Amino acid sequence: MTNFNLVKKLICFILFISASSQLLASACQEDVVSIQGDFGAVDFNVEIAITSIQRTQGLMGQKELDTQSGMLFLYEKPHKVYFWMKNTIIPLDIIFLSMSGEISHIEHNAQPFSMKRISGRSDTIAVLEINGQSANREGIKTGDLVRHPFFLPFDVKWSCKIKD
Repeated sequence: MTNFNLVKKLICFILFISASSQLLASACQEDVVSIQGDFGAVDFNVEIAITSIQRTQGLMGQKELDTQSGMLFLYEKPHKVYFWMKNTIIPLDIIFLSMSGEISHIEHNAQPFSMKRISGRSDTIAVLEINGQSANREGIKTGDLVRHPFFLPFDVKWSCKIKD
């Protein structure tokens, strides 16, 4: 093999790796949560709530939420988390997520201003809030898989590292 052919193959390999990494990066972004189920896959653009102040505020006071948008609440360790709709103006679907990246519980269409305590299981590591009725409209259900960079350190069933 001549040096020229070797250089050509090396350049092709580098271009392939570069294109592959860009595809993987675009498939998993900090501000996007992807959900996969029997219906196929759907993406939600999200704001991240990681501090206790951000998680406490959540979507309270927000008058509307764009379609295919939401808020992703992230926690340091799995535990049972509680939500309520006090001062929340819009109905929400509250989706509880386990460390495996699976949906463990969905509170469908939680009603505005309700003081009812809403909780998932004790293995909740993250919670996704989306517009009320969105889960039913999209076909999202318990057991569906979620993909987001937050789940990279965990043993998940649908990872950002795996090419679709």
